[in-house]
Amino acid sequence: MGTVELRNKWKEAIGKVDDRFLRMVDALHETYTNDQVDFFDALPKEIQTLLLESKQDIKNGDFFTHEEVMSEARKKFNISE
Repeated sequence: MGTVELRNKWKEAIGKVDDRFLRMVDALHETYTNDQVDFFDALPKEIQTLLLESKQDIKNGDFFTHEEVMSEARKKFNISE
């Protein structure tokens, strides 16, 4: 069934369904449309800038691995593995 057929089917069916079904379809639609928004665009501009800078740092090799950070923390706080 193509898009046109599906739209026509639901246009006809929408007048016949009960309130409970309409609310379920509405909730599904809200969830679907909210999932279409890129989370990055919803972030504050300052956070977007920091994330883009971090991404560039990683591309440039300017970062520490988890192992490096943990090793340094163990040394600093005298923690054995």
